[in-house]
Amino acid sequence: MPAVEKVSMENKEVEERAFKVLLSTILSARTKDEVTLEVSKRLFERVKTPQDLVDIEEEELERLIYPVGFYRTKAKYLKKLGKMLIEEFQGKVPRKLEDLIKLPGVGRKTGNLVITLAYDDYGICVDTHVHRICNRWEYIDTETPEESEMELRKKLPKRYWKIINTLLVNYGKKVCSPTPKCNLCAEEIRELCPYYYKVKRIEEVLKKYKFRKVSKNNIPDKKGTYILKIMLKNPKNITYGKNTERFKKGYYFYVGSAMGDRNNLKRRIERHLREDKKLHWHIDYLLQYGTVKEIYVSEEGVECEVAKDLSFLDSVEGFGSSDCGCRSHLFYMKI
Repeated sequence: MPAVEKVSMENKEVEERAFKVLLSTILSARTKDEVTLEVSKRLFERVKTPQDLVDIEEEELERLIYPVGFYRTKAKYLKKLGKMLIEEFQGKVPRKLEDLIKLPGVGRKTGNLVITLAYDDYGICVDTHVHRICNRWEYIDTETPEESEMELRKKLPKRYWKIINTLLVNYGKKVCSPTPKCNLCAEEIRELCPYYYKVKRIEEVLKKYKFRKVSKNNIPDKKGTYILKIMLKNPKNITYGKNTERFKKGYYFYVGSAMGDRNNLKRRIERHLREDKKLHWHIDYLLQYGTVKEIYVSEEGVECEVAKDLSFLDSVEGFGSSDCGCRSHLFYMKI
């Protein structure tokens, strides 16, 4: 159970619960649950009201909340928070999201968590796990947690609003993490998951054309076809040739070939990996911003056949395929 949820369950009186949930949620950012829980308990022995936050020295507050992430910054926020609660909200934690997000150190995630856990009212707390998983399941298509909250408010049945964060946080940490552990996922979920479906289809293509994964230092000095798995950490407008496209955050699979005696797999891929190359091919422009995470090679000349078999993925039309009849040689999958 997440630390903030434990804090909410340990306090029955509404105003006290709201105050403690608010402080614990601020402390929890970039901090492990066990640390958040330990520090929260220590803080609440000394700080029980907004006035206590005003009265306590900032240096003492820093010592109390160490070692939470960014503890000095959070101490400053908490000092300002106590003052603002007293001056603008009569010493009480507000119940409305538009008021909560006015408080120092409080964003929509924290505000929604206070609303749902402290006041048992309707809100949707979207953290990185909820954002990632709902996009990975293709239930929504968004680029930021705030966009995800807005879309979920439109689509998600209201009976799930309060609990979606609790349901997905531990699942996101242990199973559907940034690098997902699909083997640990429940079979019932895997059967419905579009991400898992795509992973298995990609594996089938790799097996069909006898691709093998190689390291950057072990690229074969032979002819063949290759796939570069490229990660783009942030969305980016990229110009290549005469085109400018918005590339979403995610994984891109680029299919190429090197069938010359000298311009073979080793030479071609090593050129892609160099940072000092002259920009020429479409892929050069993407690699200015993306990072090659995996390399797959086959000693068969099957570039267009592979591109066709990967067409179940979203693609960037015309990318890398100006000299053939393929729709694209670049394919996209969400992280």
